[in-house]
Formats: sequence, structure tokens, C-alpha cells
Amino acid sequence: MSDAPRSPRGPSREAPGLARHLLCAVPQLVDPNFVRSVVLILEHSPKGAFGLVLNHRLTTPVHDMATAIGLRWAGDPAQMLGLGGPVETSRGFILHDQPGWDPLAEAITPAVFLTTSLDAVREQAETPRLGGAGTQVLVLLGYAGWGEGQLETEMAAGNWMPVPLRVHGSAGPGVDESWLWSANPESMWGEALRSVGIDPARLVGSALGSGKAPQA
Repeated sequence: MSDAPRSPRGPSREAPGLARHLLCAVPQLVDPNFVRSVVLILEHSPKGAFGLVLNHRLTTPVHDMATAIGLRWAGDPAQMLGLGGPVETSRGFILHDQPGWDPLAEAITPAVFLTTSLDAVREQAETPRLGGAGTQVLVLLGYAGWGEGQLETEMAAGNWMPVPLRVHGSAGPGVDESWLWSANPESMWGEALRSVGIDPARLVGSALGSGKAPQA
């Protein structure tokens, strides 16, 4: 995990630009780091953008990493780490739905929180527990980053399709925040595109249209 500065915990501030959107890579984007990827954009400003790839899985169980950093994994023993992006792949990020687990977690939506440092978590318990019955957790290594103007250029070139991330119960296009936990990584790409009325099979270069993401 990282000790990088965190944003304020509450979701009250207005998210600028594409923050709190998903970006789905178009089939023509052949960068191996982003083939059919679904990226949750967490920050977007004139200085750049930061996000986490949600649908690329590694072959390392979350249990192994949790043990290595002093956590007790209480979730599904078969759950694998995700590859959040090609930048700083030794750095961990935890998306979860438990506001009380980390007092300093950033609220991405009212029901999705981001932990980037375990300092506050460790202060609450000698061996903190991660996951367990009734909780939702995604553990990701690395992130996706864009410099000043880079994401805007890629959007203008048509490399990404934006998909709103909706607060649970709200109407409109896009996916409900609960979808982050329920969607199968292999079907995320296709489901996200369909939520805004795009048929993946009709995208240029999408001959298969299966929505499958490559295994990392």
C-alpha cells in the first residue's frame, strides 16, 4: 500500500470531468495494457487523470498479498488480485464498501470507498481483517495514469467510451455502483458498453464482441 496523500474522505465535492466514470477501451486500442479494459476514473483535472483497471486479473490470490502486508483475508479464498494498471505495479489499492473499515478511505460514491494506506486500519486492530461475509472488496496492484491533456487527446481520438457510474437507485444510463462487485471481469466490458446503448459487436474491429478481457 502507499502513503501518498489522500483526498478528503467525503463524496460531497463535485467530481470534475470524467471522474467517477468508467472508460471502456475501443477494440482499436491495441495497447496490451488496455485491451478491452474497463477503467474506473478516480481523478480527472487539467493536470491529468488517474484510474484503476477493473477487469484484468492476475494469478495471485488476494490471500497471499494480504498475509504479506499483515492483514487477515476473510473473503473468498479463490479471489485473485487485479491488475489496476501498468504504473507502479507494486503499489496496492483496495476498493471496498465498508466505510468503517478505514476511517481515512476516500468515498468514490456513497457506497464505494478507496483505501491507499493501511495506517489508519492498523491503528484499529493488531491484525486487521479484510473481506468477509457481507463485504465487497477488490484488491488491485498498479494504476492507470495520464499526463496533462493526454486523456483528452485519447478521448478526442475515440479511444475510450465513457460510461457513468450511478449512485444506487438513481436513474439514467450507465451502471449502478453495486455492479462493480457483481460483474464478472470477463463480461464487464460488454455489459458496461450495453448500459449506454452501445452494442460491442457493432464497434469497428470488434468481430467477436464477447466482452472478454485478456488474462493478465
